[in-house]
Parts: sequence; C-alpha cells; structure tokens
Amino acid sequence: MKNKINILLILFAFGLASCESWIDSEINVDPNQPTNVPVSLILPSAQAGIAYSAGGELSRYTGYWVQHITGISTHARRHETYGTTEADVENLWKFYTYGGTLMDLRKAIDQATEEGSPHYSGVGKVMMAYKLGVTTDMWGSVPYEDAFLGDEGNITAEYQTQEEIYGVLFTLLNEAIAELDAAESLNSPLSDDLIYRNTDPEYLPTRLAKWKKAAYSLKARFSIHLSKVKGDAAYTDALAAIPNAFASNDDNMSFRFGTAKVEEAPLYQYLDQRGGYIGGVGKNLVDLLKNGGDTDPRLPIYAKPKEDGTYEGFLPGASDPGESEIGEFFAKADALVNLVTYAEVKFIEAEAYFSKASPEKDKAAEAYNDAVKASLAQFGVSDSEWESRNAAETGATITLDKIMKGKYLATFLQDETFSDWRRHTDIFNLQLAAGAKTDEIPRRFPYPQSEREYNVDNMPGGLTLTDRNWWDEE
Repeated sequence: MKNKINILLILFAFGLASCESWIDSEINVDPNQPTNVPVSLILPSAQAGIAYSAGGELSRYTGYWVQHITGISTHARRHETYGTTEADVENLWKFYTYGGTLMDLRKAIDQATEEGSPHYSGVGKVMMAYKLGVTTDMWGSVPYEDAFLGDEGNITAEYQTQEEIYGVLFTLLNEAIAELDAAESLNSPLSDDLIYRNTDPEYLPTRLAKWKKAAYSLKARFSIHLSKVKGDAAYTDALAAIPNAFASNDDNMSFRFGTAKVEEAPLYQYLDQRGGYIGGVGKNLVDLLKNGGDTDPRLPIYAKPKEDGTYEGFLPGASDPGESEIGEFFAKADALVNLVTYAEVKFIEAEAYFSKASPEKDKAAEAYNDAVKASLAQFGVSDSEWESRNAAETGATITLDKIMKGKYLATFLQDETFSDWRRHTDIFNLQLAAGAKTDEIPRRFPYPQSEREYNVDNMPGGLTLTDRNWWDEE
C-alpha cells in the first residue's frame, strides 16, 4: 500500500500547494521548511487523510466484520476471521489519526481562531468531531485534551472515557455551528475545501450552510449511538437535530478521489496491489439485495456479476474465489468515499420515530421510504416501479428490522454500519465466520502496539476484541 506521502501529493495534484503565501520572502528561512503553513493547506490535507482512512482500513476491517465484504487469503482473511492485532491498527492510529489528521485539525482550528477566521475553525471542528467520533467508536476510551502537546503529539497522553469524549463531540459541533454563522471571518474555505468543492467565490454562503448541515447530521448520528445508554432521550436528541441536517443528496459529506496515480482511492489501490486478498461482497449483503427475487437496483452497483451473469456473495470466512467481486462504483480509482449522507440521516430519523417512547410509525415509514429512495438516487439507479413496491411502507407495515436492514444496505463500505450492528446485533443476526479465532464477532479495535510500548500506564488494559465500549452496553 502507498503511505501517507500520497495523501500529501493529492494536494499538489489538485493545485493546492502554492508556496507563495507560506512565508515572507525577505526572511531568511528555508522555503522547504515553512514555519507557519496556512490553514488553507492544512485543512485539505486533513480532509484527504480522513477520507483515505475511511475508504481504506476502516471500511475494510469493519466491512469484514459486518460481512459487507470478505477476505479470502493472507491478512484479509485473518481480519475477517477476527485475528486483527495491535500491529494491524498501528498506521491507522499513528499516521491517520493522532500523528496525522487530528493533529492537523487541531493546528488548523488553533491557527484559524488566532487569526480571526471562524469559518475555517467551524469547518475544522466539524471534521474534528467526525474523526474523533470514529476514533472513540472504534476504540472506546481515547486521548483528546492531552493528545496535542508537541509537534507530533504527546506519546504518553492520558485517556478520556468514551462518555467524556462524547461530551467533547457535541461541544465541538455546537461551537462549529456558531462559528459557521459568523458574519465576519478574515479568511474562509474556498477551493481548498475538498469535501464541498466549488471554485466560485460566490459559493461561500452555500458552502457554510452545507457544513452547518453536516454538523447537525453528526449530532443526529452521535445521538442515535447513545440509544442503549440514554434510551428515549437519544431519539429525542436525534430528532431535534434532523430538521437542520442534510436535506438532499447534494449535501452529502463525501470525498472524491482521482484517476492520477497519486490521487487514487484507497480501495482501488488495495485491489490493484493485493486484489487476491479480498474475495468480494458478502453473501448476507447480496441475499438482501436479491430481495426475494425483486432485485434491488443497487446490486450491480455494489457487486460485479459472475461469469454466468448471476450474483452470489461469499460466505463469511470463505477461502475460495469465484463469487461476485466489489462493484466498479466502489472499486475504481476515482471512487467516492461517503462520510455522512442524506440517506443515513433519513434512516436515523426513521429509527428515532419508530423507537421513541411514544412511537410515530407513520413518520418512521415516511422517513424510511425517503431514505431508500435517497440511497438509490445517490448511486444513480432510481427506479419508480421498484420503489413503489419496496419504498412504500406505512405506519402499519414499517418495522425496526426493515429500517436497520435498509440502512445496512445504504451504508455499504462505511464504518458506521459497525456501530449500527453493535446497537442492533439481534436484528443483523450475522453468522460467525468460518475459521473464526474468537467465539464472537469483534466489537472494538485493539489498541496499537505503540500505545502498549510507550503509553501503557494510561492505555486501558485487559481488553479484547469482543469487549464492549461504553455506549455498547448489554
């Protein structure tokens, strides 16, 4: 696999790496070692890093566990059969989280605040909340307040509980919303924003509005995560955020990679270099998409047909190739990596209305129907006839099973599915992979080797892959 250097090269490929604004040319400073990199360069680097990890190790490891995809050989099969080790997550933790994106975002936020650019700070805080949320959802207790001391971070940082981190997430998002509303900002993200790309300076108000919607969408996501520990309050909080969240697929928080060698999507790189390691899509996914003979229009998007034109998914832990491979939409060089989508927001709305203490099943059904249609539209396969049969639920027919399985399909190759499975293990009812190294599907990542070697006094000890995080209580 290519390393983090390629993420930085992406920025040059997009024409973002002009050195003219880095330093005063009259100062005797090495131009290759700028002392103060502008936020306009830090932000896109962090966005690229977040998208690279989301479309790479995060989506693969969790994709094996929720049986979106399957690994048939070497380390891919080891991950699928629950043999993930502390060494496997080292790069994800060190280079794509604490030594990379979170550190970059902290620098961007601090610098933007100092110079009086709340629009940049607001965007940075939305991205920080997204990445910190993913991090705590994968590991549980993680460093935050103590993690950004020094240029490369504090290698002996104290950990905060997941409950404390969730408090940080909502604080970051509330602060971001206020800053994105600021009437004045010395500088604002323009073409350097690789999430909501648009080079027209007049696009700024729309850009800021979309980032506000992203903040509210994340508030809905993090609220619904707390359904096990907060009960009805979690659903109330999610529903309170949704009116200000994404309103269409145009708002989706996504990152588009490129076809140039240094811009290729992480899954494409993995398949190109280690294509034989991943078998293809999982049987559970394909069977749901076959839909009892009423084939879901997304099936050819998610999977490639076999030589005989049919679609078959791999059983978990399967070791023989021959079933359907991952579809071109996800496997191509310029693939789109989805971080948060309108379809996800509508599924959250459906779950919240259905599950709250006083259920409103008509509203749950309406949100579910909108979610399914949004997912199909997102992939360009809208089908009114199919939708009339499969996205036409009523208050009398809607079930939580339909909502969560619908979301399982809509969030293909997104790590968010792993959080949904942990909240609704009984609904997903995934079978243990053949050759499993544990008697349960994992519920968390192991802490990396470097933490055990250099920060063992702070790192929570004695945890296994099947231990539960705070919000994942029984």
